[in-house]
Amino acid sequence: MCETLDVPPATRARFAQSIMVEVMRLHPSQREEIRKRCGMVWQKIEETPPVAWLDETTYNTLTDSIRAQLGNEQTIRLYRGLGRRILENPNFQSFIESVIRLFGLSPHTLLKAAPRGREAVVRDSGTLTYEQVTPYCAKLHLRNFPASTFKSGTTVVLLSGTFLGLLDAAGVSKTARVETTGVDLLAGNATFVLSW
Repeated sequence: MCETLDVPPATRARFAQSIMVEVMRLHPSQREEIRKRCGMVWQKIEETPPVAWLDETTYNTLTDSIRAQLGNEQTIRLYRGLGRRILENPNFQSFIESVIRLFGLSPHTLLKAAPRGREAVVRDSGTLTYEQVTPYCAKLHLRNFPASTFKSGTTVVLLSGTFLGLLDAAGVSKTARVETTGVDLLAGNATFVLSW
């Protein structure tokens, strides 16, 4: 019988750097507190080549510092802004533009593309699948995210904001909603129910 190795998740530096751009848009006192919480990790992320992979501890220091300073609601707001600008992110841009050319810009188009686009910015981070529920509702199912990161709950918060931002980018910001169900922090599972 083969043994499976628990491989820690990794994140593209460019994605972490785009999160830092969002942090720099915050009020000066908030952004400075986040930078303080990050310590040397902030500089490490700044200096890492954008195409390099950041280890779990480095990336978690950034995301957990943001959540600790801002709380859940403001963290969701920050990542919502990031999700709105996802079309500008080089990791996603060409793929998303191709999908839009083929299928048009709609909430379902962007949400359906999310799992594949996500593969460009994270690895060994569980699987994300799309399910259309109705013309105005979809589910994104995240499964088997390594508990070493997922157990803090920060991933659920930041993805909630990011997925809302995708809906904003699709032009339905006034009616966009997200609800999380089936959250199991130790199994690395969550379902994001998105409606508009």
